[in-house]
Amino acid sequence: MVLSLAAFVIQGHSAWADEPDAPKRVQEVVAAAGGEEKLLKLFRFSERVLITSTVTPLKPDDKSNRTSLVEVGNRWWIGTAPRDKDKVRVLCWAWSLRILLDPKSKVTNLEDIKVGERTAFGLRVTEAVKEPIDLYFDNSDKRLLAIDYTDTRHLFSEWKKTDAGHSYPSHVSGIRFSDRAARTLNEKQWYQTDILEPSSAPETNP
Repeated sequence: MVLSLAAFVIQGHSAWADEPDAPKRVQEVVAAAGGEEKLLKLFRFSERVLITSTVTPLKPDDKSNRTSLVEVGNRWWIGTAPRDKDKVRVLCWAWSLRILLDPKSKVTNLEDIKVGERTAFGLRVTEAVKEPIDLYFDNSDKRLLAIDYTDTRHLFSEWKKTDAGHSYPSHVSGIRFSDRAARTLNEKQWYQTDILEPSSAPETNP
């Protein structure tokens, strides 16, 4: 896909003189995900959602406690009930990477950070969303590692593919910031989600 430079604004900074600009970064992360055609649009999944400060590994006999259907960038249902929280819809739109391709999105570079033991480059999205949302990608494989959004850092791992070849993170955990400006995190997580049965096949809405 050829990206229009008019859709992006490059944030200038002398420290980034030798770094790829934001449009090139977008092309890199979308290509690493298999191209735009492999970015999720409609995604149904059974998941285990836990509100817990204790990391809880998934066991073979663990069962789903929720089924969701997400129309990326638009709507989200739990079972057949619409989910009205705008933040979770924006978060899913971001981890699908489709937010980076929206003509309304202004995408700028961020300074590198450490996510666990990995060095990550960042892209900030504004204008298409009410509050800025920051996406961080592994410098080596361009895989999404984390999203900073409002008061929480969401960490993405254990990436898998649906039968149709769409990538998704089968494990997501959220850790609230103790100081958002300084990017310091609380010591413990506050939620985790494990996707058990994904499907990206075309389906009708509930």
